[in-house]
Formats: sequence, structure tokens, C-alpha cells
Amino acid sequence: MNTTKQFENYKIITFINLGASVLFSLLLINFSWDISLIAFPIGVAYCALTVLLSLKMIIKTDGKLIYKVIKLTEYLPYVFFITFILRRAGKNGTPFFYDVITVLLWFVIFVCSFLTSRKLYPKKNTLLVKGWKIAPEERKFTGLNKIIFEIIDWIDALVWSIFTVLIFQIFVLQLSEIPSESMVPTFLIKDRVFVSKIDCGPKFPLTDVGLPDFRKYKRGDTIVLRNPHYSLDRKSEVKTVTSQLVYMLSLMTVNLNKDENGEMKADPLVKRITGLPGEQLVMQDGVLYVRTKDSDDFIPSKIDEKFATWNLNAVHPKEKQKVQSFPLSSQDYQKMIDFEDERRQFDLNAASIRAGEIVREISKYTDNNNLPGDFSTPNLWEYDLFINVQQIAANIIYKTGGIDWFEKFMTSWIENKNKNRDYYQQSNFTLNVMTKLTFGEMVLRYAQLLNSGVSFSNLNSDEQIKSCFQKAETLNWYIQMLLDERNMPLFPENDSNGNPQYIPENCYFMMGDNRFNSLDLRHSYEQTLKPLCNDDKMSVTYYSMMSPQYINKKYIIGKPVFRFWPLGRFGKV
Repeated sequence: MNTTKQFENYKIITFINLGASVLFSLLLINFSWDISLIAFPIGVAYCALTVLLSLKMIIKTDGKLIYKVIKLTEYLPYVFFITFILRRAGKNGTPFFYDVITVLLWFVIFVCSFLTSRKLYPKKNTLLVKGWKIAPEERKFTGLNKIIFEIIDWIDALVWSIFTVLIFQIFVLQLSEIPSESMVPTFLIKDRVFVSKIDCGPKFPLTDVGLPDFRKYKRGDTIVLRNPHYSLDRKSEVKTVTSQLVYMLSLMTVNLNKDENGEMKADPLVKRITGLPGEQLVMQDGVLYVRTKDSDDFIPSKIDEKFATWNLNAVHPKEKQKVQSFPLSSQDYQKMIDFEDERRQFDLNAASIRAGEIVREISKYTDNNNLPGDFSTPNLWEYDLFINVQQIAANIIYKTGGIDWFEKFMTSWIENKNKNRDYYQQSNFTLNVMTKLTFGEMVLRYAQLLNSGVSFSNLNSDEQIKSCFQKAETLNWYIQMLLDERNMPLFPENDSNGNPQYIPENCYFMMGDNRFNSLDLRHSYEQTLKPLCNDDKMSVTYYSMMSPQYINKKYIIGKPVFRFWPLGRFGKV
């Protein structure tokens, strides 16, 4: 039989495709008793059917098989893609070189399948099938058969499109919807964006094999990243990849990307790069300071100042009307600014003198015989100190050991008041002293009132006590509500000898633009009771979520490049 050049070219590509498919199937073999075990039989069965029908069609030039071969070939890379994931979804992974070989084979199969399946379609196969023993026949259906065919054809097109979009999203471009207000005003909830992935080093699922990272990241870049607050071990990665597959195959109706409590994971995240390799950071009063190995001085970041949003009330009216949550009102924002200014002007030398005066004054009113038992050390959580100040004051005055504890508490910071500190440590040291001094003034006033015969029930009616409580409320508000959002300690922290440490190569630090409403790389997801400062052995404590971390760029998924919805915010990011 005389064959055409097109047919000979088709056979060459098909034999390459089938040979790569056989090798790929053999590499799926596995003997672990888990989900990875089913990858081999699925891959081999599909490969065998494709090889059998393709060879039969080529050898016998049987056009009756052409549509079956088209569909088998079209789905071949996608079926193998699923088996690829299944093979790596078990307890034991695969070596890197093994993944490289398998990925290269898959790429060959993907290209060859695309080329050969297109050549077989009727409008393109005229020369290819010339001279075949059994020429392909145009499929014609009538009645019920036509309806069934149309339904199957639509399902086929839909499934094929889903797989194509899935591959496209993994390696090229992903559509993403903004889930929170952590990046206001850059992004609002329900903003939809195109995320470029191809230049950010996309990888095959559950492997380190993929395209190289061509992008050069700089401060101010918005990026999409994996959430490092969740475990990124093999088990969680398998669950993430599985949820992505199910999400796509269910037409985005089933999302299994949930944590152990059944809550939707905040993963991935959209944040802005604020720290680069070779830098050490500290943030105080909303200003991000940066230094490198080449400089001992911290310099304010002008780029971060451009993007950081602290007062949502000041954003553009068009964006403001779409914001759902305002962490601070205009009045509270000004209250915060005034308080930070007061803290910066706070005189530690004058405070040390006043602390000594308070202790000496209270010593005049002590009466250890009034209440039975010895003094019990109170909880140093700043909220507890203020909420229980009346009872603590009575114990200090009337119980044995009370005044001794009070003197140590009020003066334990003085020996370190002139120590050199970074911006964050100095601020927290001052906050600690302000808290202690306010507490001490309250204890002193209670002692004076009790000594003058005022009953316990009437103590809080005193104007000085009311004024102290107002100061205490402001301190508690700032320390517990704003401190971890507004500021950040030295990061990475110095080593045990005080030597600066820096963000490692290929690692980055990110924050959200809407700083008061962003759980980002500054924070953990759990609160821990911590000392307010480290230079006071009797520091007051507070509940903190501060736990800054950087991430390797391999966890950067892509970069938002274009907002396509809503139309009123249409444009480049």
C-alpha cells in the first residue's frame, strides 16, 4: 500500500508517543499499600488500550477506529497527570531524578498527543488517510442517538476543558478571587485577578521539578504565596493538590481545602514583599526600618510607606465605600497617634524618681496585721493587674511581704533604663514603665483613701482613681489591640551574642497593605503570654501573636498582574 508523507510523519510521532507512554506507565509501579498503589494499574490499563487501538488503526489502516483513537490520545496526558499525582500521594515519595525522568516523559506525551490527535480530525486528515483500507466515515446520528451523542460530546468538551484549564493554571496563568480585606486599598473583597505563574517557577504537583524562577522580586511587589502558617509537609500537600483537582472537576462546587477543624484554609495568600534577602527589619509606630550588612543604621523604607495603609478612613472615597471593616475610627486613629507621641516623650529618668516616691509613700500606710496570711504574687498580665488593682492594693498594704514585692515590681526596670535598644525594644520598655507607673499611682491612691477611712465600695468614685483607670484603659487598648499590628520586633532577631542576622538568600518577608486587618508573616495563629520587654525581670505581660517569619521563594505561587473584575477597577495591578 502506498502511504502519504503525512501518514508517515503521523506514525513517527505516534510511535514516539506510545513508547513514552509505555515507559511512563512502567515508572508508575509501586508496592506501597496505600493510594499510590492504584496509579500503576490505571496507567497501564489506559496505556494498553491506547497502544492496542492506535497500532491496530495504523497497521490495518482502519478508519473506523479513528474517533476512539482521537479521544484516547487527547485524554492520555491528563490521565497520566492524575496517575502521576496518585503515585506521589502515598506515604513514600519518589527521588528527584525519578521525578525528572517522569516529567520529561509526560511532556513528550503531552506534545505528541496534542499533535497526533489534531491530525486525525476529519478536516485535517484528508491526506493522512488517503489510501487506507477502511476510510473514516463521517459520524451521522439521528433521533435519540443524536441527543445522546450531543450530551456525551458536551460532557467530553467540558471535561477536556477542565483538564486543560487545570494544566494551564498550574503552569501559566491562574484566576484568583480576593477573599479578605488584608490588601485594601490595593485589593478589595471579590476582586478577581490574573496571577502570572510561568515566570515564578511553577512545579509539578508534589515534586520539585518544574520551570525555573525567572522573576526578580523587589520590595513593593504583590505576590501570591502558600500560607506558611499551615503545615507544608507531604501529607498536607497531597490534600491540597487533591482538593484542587476535586475543585476543578466539580466545576468549583466542592472545595476540600479545609483545616483540621473543617474551616476553609486561608491558602494561598496575597501579600506584598516588604523584606528582601540580606536585610534586617524592625517596625515601630507604623514605620518599617531596614538595614543591611553594609550599614549599622536602620533606614525608613519609603516604598513601604507608600503602600502601608493604617487609616482606612483616609482612602479614596470610591474605595472607602466598598470597605466592609474599619479596624479604627478616625477618632481612634488620632487617639493612637496621640498616645504614641506621649510614649515617645515619656521621661524615663523622671519615671524612676516617681517610682521611688510612690514606694516610699505607700510604705507609710502599710499595716501587716490587718489581713491574715502572706502576700501572694499577682499575675503580671497587664489586664489582670488593672482589673484586680483594688484587691492587689489591699494585699500590698495589709499583708506580710506586700510592700517588698511592690518595691521590686516598681523599680526592677531602673537598672536597665539607659541601655541601648532598637526602636521596638525601647518602645516596649517605655510601655512597660508607663503601665507600672499607672498601676503604682492607683495603688498609692487606694492606700491614701483607705487610710482616710473611705470604704472599699466607694473607692472607685474618686476622681484620681477614675483618671488612672482612663490611662489604664488606653494602655490596655494599645498593648493588647494595636501593639502587634502596629509594630514588629527586630527580624530576624540578633544571635545570642547580639550580632545582627539577616533574611537568607532566596527568602522574603511579606505583609498585607491593610496592616490592622492582615494576618501575615508577622503573626502566628495562636496567642501566647509574653513579657512586654526583656530588660525587666518583672515585666508586665500581654497576649501576643507576634512571630515573624520569612519564606523561601519556592512557596511563591505567582504575581497578580491584572484585575479583570469588577469592571470599575479594571486594569493592571
